[in-house]
Amino acid sequence: MNTNTVLRALRLLRDEGLLEFRRGRGISVAATPARGVVVEQARELIDSARRHGYRVDEVTELIAELW
Repeated sequence: MNTNTVLRALRLLRDEGLLEFRRGRGISVAATPARGVVVEQARELIDSARRHGYRVDEVTELIAELW
């Protein structure tokens, strides 16, 4: 397997919050796959809110209302 492919996969998992890279300690699992799904959906919400001109406080208020 190509080293760059593995490194890209590890970076994706880190960006999703599933892996944690620690200098001198290697890589450890930071969360469950369910958290990764929620992180991805949160990113989609943030992207959509930005495209439609929402501010952070407006999105936070909307989430609090729906919770």
